[in-house]
Amino acid sequence: MTDIVEFTPESPSEIDNNDGTMTVFLDSAKKNKKQSKHGDNLADVLDDSELAALGMKYIDLIERDIEARESRDKQYALGIKRTGIAEPAPGGATFEGASRVTHPALAESYIDFSASSIKELFPPNGPVRSKIEGKVTHDKLDRAKRKAAFMNWQLTSEIRGYRGELERLLTQLPAGGTQFLKVFWSEDKMRIDVEFVPIDDFILPYNAKNFYDCQRKFQRMTVSRYEYLRNVKSGLWKDFELPSSVMPMLTQAATANQKIEGKSETSFNDDGDRLIFEGCIWEQLEDDDRQKPYMVTIDKDSERILSLYRNWDEDDEKFQELEYIVDFNFIPWRGAYGIGIPHLAGGLADAMTGALRALLDSALIANSQAAVRLKGVGGGANNTIDADWSDCAADVAVV
Repeated sequence: MTDIVEFTPESPSEIDNNDGTMTVFLDSAKKNKKQSKHGDNLADVLDDSELAALGMKYIDLIERDIEARESRDKQYALGIKRTGIAEPAPGGATFEGASRVTHPALAESYIDFSASSIKELFPPNGPVRSKIEGKVTHDKLDRAKRKAAFMNWQLTSEIRGYRGELERLLTQLPAGGTQFLKVFWSEDKMRIDVEFVPIDDFILPYNAKNFYDCQRKFQRMTVSRYEYLRNVKSGLWKDFELPSSVMPMLTQAATANQKIEGKSETSFNDDGDRLIFEGCIWEQLEDDDRQKPYMVTIDKDSERILSLYRNWDEDDEKFQELEYIVDFNFIPWRGAYGIGIPHLAGGLADAMTGALRALLDSALIANSQAAVRLKGVGGGANNTIDADWSDCAADVAVV
């Protein structure tokens, strides 16, 4: 006779038999597995070994993706340097007193594009316009007006930094070809917030055909100790005793921008800044039979996963990724990144700068107190030129 035992989540998953064997109930083990709500941080639910393997995997992939996009970082940095805002653009003559002036064509084109675009994207009354599909009724019309008025109030009044972040993006868009705007919920401010993310701080895989359909995408973030503790206290990130971090390395574009801002690099890390990657990945977790989108945050130095959230709507049977990054392209091109003005007219800007410097250098040489002494003039003898060479701005060439 066989006894039928009904196992509940409180029932044991293992029973020691009299013959020294052990019976393991897999169904009961699954029932005993810690359950989580849709919006919970899965870093508190999944096994530490599984999280550690996931963190190591994506830190390795991110480093490879950064290496694959290194040339794009150089192009963006060169587009910033060619403006000549912080220091003279590269190139030109190297003798003492040579002109270091830079033609303002690139800087002017960046500013003109931003000034003309912001008027279209952000008019004084707000950018939101209503559209009614189907039959127009008074109820639909009234509801559409209320929604447009509320969203315009959000963008013009509640989110105070929206216009500033958008203008920063539009100024940098022609320089980098592609820039990003992050839209997220701020626990501290208890409202939606926005942040401009430059192209050198956004990492896409080598084989990405476009921004929205790639397997992974990450934002490089420099987070201070204060910001880390604030996110832990709000429950956004898991609390870890992270090791001390050295000052994160800057990208080439960020280094070029620091000179414009007048900041100098320092080896001190008084604020406890650390490098953290936040992004969306498609993974097959939680014993699922298919890949689904997840939001993940990983600390670079320790490779620990600070947060892991389901990134789809709870009622969505298709598991579509919830987008929180807006992709801006100056001129769409093949691949995930667009092209900018330095790609199109960078050589022309260099030519204008070179022509302007050559004109000024020739005027300097023509009016300087200097001369050229030719060897062999006057029957092979050298002519003696009495001049105070210490006052000369240009070198004297001896042929």
